[in-house]
Amino acid sequence: MNILLVEDHEDTRTVLANLLEHAGHHAIVASGYTEALRFLVRVPADVLLCDLGLPDGDGLDLASKAKALRPKIRTIALTARASLADKELGRQAGFDHYLTKPFDFHQLRTLLP
Repeated sequence: MNILLVEDHEDTRTVLANLLEHAGHHAIVASGYTEALRFLVRVPADVLLCDLGLPDGDGLDLASKAKALRPKIRTIALTARASLADKELGRQAGFDHYLTKPFDFHQLRTLLP
């Protein structure tokens, strides 16, 4: 499965990509909004794992664009934003799931198809 991982924190991005690869997935990594959008247009991603706070854009907007480009993509927010209002904004943007950092990788794996 192709998983587009969008995370601006380099260490988090590296660890998650390694864990996803070890679990048998193909991790496509992007450090920000612009890079992720380029991948979404070119690469058939099955899942978008996306931080909300990106240096060059908003993960909520990226989720909306991902759903428009690839209606069947599964979207999972990975964020420190934990309020109910934030979770509702995530749902409205099109996120299928919302994980608050820190999260357990096993919890993430249960959400992957």
